[in-house]
Amino acid sequence: MKIIGWDVGGVNIKAALVEIENEKIESFKIQSKFYPMWLKEREKLPEILSEIYSTMILAKPDLIAITMTAELSDAFYTKREGINHILNSFKKVFPEKNCHVLTVNGNFISISKAIHAPLLVAASNWVATCYLVGHYVPNCILIDIGSTTTDIIPIIKGKIATESKTDLDRLIAGELAYTGSLRATIPSIVRTVEIKGKPCRISFEKFALVADAHLILGNITRDEYKCDTADGRDNDLENSYARLARVVCADIEMFSKEEIENIAEEIYEKQLEQIKDGLIQVTQKYKITPDMDFPVVVTGLGKDFLARKAAEDLSYKKIIDFDSLIGGEGALVAPSISIAKMLYDSLNKNQK
Repeated sequence: MKIIGWDVGGVNIKAALVEIENEKIESFKIQSKFYPMWLKEREKLPEILSEIYSTMILAKPDLIAITMTAELSDAFYTKREGINHILNSFKKVFPEKNCHVLTVNGNFISISKAIHAPLLVAASNWVATCYLVGHYVPNCILIDIGSTTTDIIPIIKGKIATESKTDLDRLIAGELAYTGSLRATIPSIVRTVEIKGKPCRISFEKFALVADAHLILGNITRDEYKCDTADGRDNDLENSYARLARVVCADIEMFSKEEIENIAEEIYEKQLEQIKDGLIQVTQKYKITPDMDFPVVVTGLGKDFLARKAAEDLSYKKIIDFDSLIGGEGALVAPSISIAKMLYDSLNKNQK
């Protein structure tokens, strides 16, 4: 069976064509498109879905599985409006009878039912990733760090352990941290940085993004810098140095590259602290400690330089890469792959 899993974010739209035979993922083909919905014409979403679909389809898929987070985008006044727009866009491209929408409770409903219960399907992509990870590693902590946010989810006996459903619930519980590999603003991470041995307050203007710090430090490549830059200039190294210097109201003529690299390193360390704080908050609630046989599964763009590093700093010994579970490079679109397998299993279960 071939299923396309869709994860419609406010910045990136990701899809995975997954072939499943005898309950096993045999192969997958992935696609991701940068599409900041609040900057683009949102009416073009059906066109974007069609474009992605056309680039990845070798054979007609049997089913479509849908999850989303784009409803939070300020392209929409409410989540209800966002979900209606996204799901109506799918209806324009795919037969509605083939479309299945994931809820935060872990089941699938039709597009028409989802439109009438929008909060039930809002921001449900983490549920899909947890499902697949729990299938392979029944007891673990999942850390998924994308371009914008970080999910920290406990999985116990193959099931999501948290009672949180909404983004608000998860923010309170520490299971959602609004920091990611690319789009986090510098003031969301630090208030001061050290300049010439002294603490220096930073500007609260959006002069740079954390992507600039990570590019300077070699944590990401230019190809991975897949978001608009803070100043609209190129995402090359020289411009990243210039943007980061501007955070303290300076420029590249006032600093050496080494001094700017030190600023980048300090931002990186502070971002790691934010992720570690969330990990500690979650694990303390469930009485999980690093000395227990409780692995950490990492996925997303920040899986190595943020998720793995944070877990290692807290003395977690067994850290598992999502890619090793599925036998291929799928960490950047983990929810898309996961939701396809989740839908397959759900339909099989209902048929038995």
